[in-house]
Amino acid sequence: MYPEWVTRQRQKGTNISCINGRYYLYEVSSVWNKEKGRAQKITKKYLGRITEDGLVAPKEKREKIAFPATVKEYGATSVLCELGADILSRLRESFPNQAETLFTLAALRVIEPNPFKRAEQSYRSSYFSEIFKGLRLLGKDISVFLKDFGESRAQMVEFMKGFISGGEHILFDGTSIISKSDKMNINRLGYNAHREYEPQINLLYAFASESKTPAYYRIVPGNVNDVSAFKLSLAETKLSNAIVVADKGFGSKANFDLLEQSGIKYIIPLRRNNGMFDTSKLEKGSKAEFDGYFLFNERPIWYYKTKDAIIYLDSDLKNEEEKDYILRIEKKLEGYTKEGFIERQYKFGTIALKANLDKPPQDVYCLYKERREIEQSFDFLKNLLEQDKSYMQNEKSLETWAFINHLALMLNYKIYNILRINKLLSKYSVSDLLYHLKCVFKVKADSQWLTTGISAKTSKLLNDLGLHIT
Repeated sequence: MYPEWVTRQRQKGTNISCINGRYYLYEVSSVWNKEKGRAQKITKKYLGRITEDGLVAPKEKREKIAFPATVKEYGATSVLCELGADILSRLRESFPNQAETLFTLAALRVIEPNPFKRAEQSYRSSYFSEIFKGLRLLGKDISVFLKDFGESRAQMVEFMKGFISGGEHILFDGTSIISKSDKMNINRLGYNAHREYEPQINLLYAFASESKTPAYYRIVPGNVNDVSAFKLSLAETKLSNAIVVADKGFGSKANFDLLEQSGIKYIIPLRRNNGMFDTSKLEKGSKAEFDGYFLFNERPIWYYKTKDAIIYLDSDLKNEEEKDYILRIEKKLEGYTKEGFIERQYKFGTIALKANLDKPPQDVYCLYKERREIEQSFDFLKNLLEQDKSYMQNEKSLETWAFINHLALMLNYKIYNILRINKLLSKYSVSDLLYHLKCVFKVKADSQWLTTGISAKTSKLLNDLGLHIT
């Protein structure tokens, strides 16, 4: 039995059906079935859904059009094309036949860090498929492209050098990348930053200190020491203003000897237990013993030179480190004692830099602090772009994989730097901006592409950054 508000919709020539607790009305007729020897109902038309408020008629069938409605991501695509116009232009100069494929693969990796096997799907759902029509990004096409393009290392280097001005310093550092291939000779077993013992390659990176952008990369075998890698890179790029800026683990006498013999400029921090870390002036407790001071981020940094290094003291950092150590003593953490505090008291808040640059201590310190930009680029590469592992199965494909990642990093820094210049990094990350941009779509109906509405928050953010989406 149906409820009264359902049965009152029944008229002659109609039938009611209940599907999943909902009621629907159909127009029916009766025809004679000779085989069954009886009349049989035939549904002719759907009349609508029955509700307590009455009959809800079906939506009228839309008029068939030549091109059905299509929705594609547009906001991030548009902004990356705007910010990366110089990158695309230089790609077209260096690689006229592959430029659009390279730029698209790199930009798609920034928008959504998917593996190459999903490139075709990402391309089709993005407005890039309308800007650069007909790109062949299916799995088999990508495999051939990666291998063939990997032979263009010389042109890649020339492309990268085009983004390095003659006057700015280029800072070098390296990181390891896990390689999931057993078919390449470049892999070597080793420990990464997480103490995982796996096959890996070394990725050497150069960062332009003034323009604050990734400038150059080189892949080297996992067992090639850093000094050899730096020397090879300087020979390849012919850079005269390059400076190696490494971490404390690099600061051994053997490495310093190799750097000096190679004629490579460097700034290397010393571990606080290194014998070249001379604390004699710190122990006297008087600022009169120092050579001078300067301000860095509105914090006074005192310094003095020794025969081996420059010792810097940040009093604010000293107070923070002392407090942290004492709190650990109070929590009775293993390895933290009053005796340990006394032993370390003169090294809290200090850093010792060994450098062979003909520059004032303040400039050496500031250049060293630029190393965080390289570390930031490694963080973008491994976390934001999710490229901490490579699944390439030959060295040519690996080279292309690294070059596309380099382009993606360059595009990523276009976003990062525009946020930095407009002093919005405290409010928005690169991921935040991309999130807002990816909510803007193009809709195609009747052969015309229309931009969907942009939220007030996204509009304000774009306005603050001086960006426009049409």
